[in-house]
Amino acid sequence: MILDTPPLDPTRSEGRRLLQDELSKPRYAVEPSLWDRFREWLLGLLDTSGPGLPSWVFVVVVLVALALIALVVVVLLRPEARARRSATDRGVLDERGVDATAYRLRASNAARQGDWDTVVLDGYRAIVAASVERTVLDDLPGRTAHEASLELSKAFPDETGGVRAAADRFDAVRYGHDRAAESDGRAVLDLDERLGRARPRLTPIGTQR
Repeated sequence: MILDTPPLDPTRSEGRRLLQDELSKPRYAVEPSLWDRFREWLLGLLDTSGPGLPSWVFVVVVLVALALIALVVVVLLRPEARARRSATDRGVLDERGVDATAYRLRASNAARQGDWDTVVLDGYRAIVAASVERTVLDDLPGRTAHEASLELSKAFPDETGGVRAAADRFDAVRYGHDRAAESDGRAVLDLDERLGRARPRLTPIGTQR
């Protein structure tokens, strides 16, 4: 009787064949990862014994790739790029739970320290927050400084010039990285006081566009 089993002491060629047969079974099939493929590609570039590219070409490709990556990182980290992303993602009142009184306090503290950039930013935020609290403006998330100035100009037509100038300085300091002068900060603080005393020309909420 002939048994269909492998020999107990196979020769070298028989052992190789048996190993190949065993490894060819589906359970041993492993799909190479992306990293493995990338590594094989790099090794192929470095292999100058065959028809592959010379090693100096690989070096040039790597240097160019590193230069491009560095350029992308520098561009993304530039203040202007960060400012553009912030300008599209965040409005004037981007801090939830901060009211007009808190913004005014921050602006006043900044004025005592001579930090006129913060005075312009928090002073204008105080103007917008106070207008929301007085229902002059509706509580609209993501409202920009320019949008707020258009609505405030309708509610306080006598202060149109000051409101729009304050909005322009807010955008210039926050997104354009301009430095505010003392006169800019004082103008925003004075505008906040005048608007607080003024009687707004109210229009029904929902029609302020």
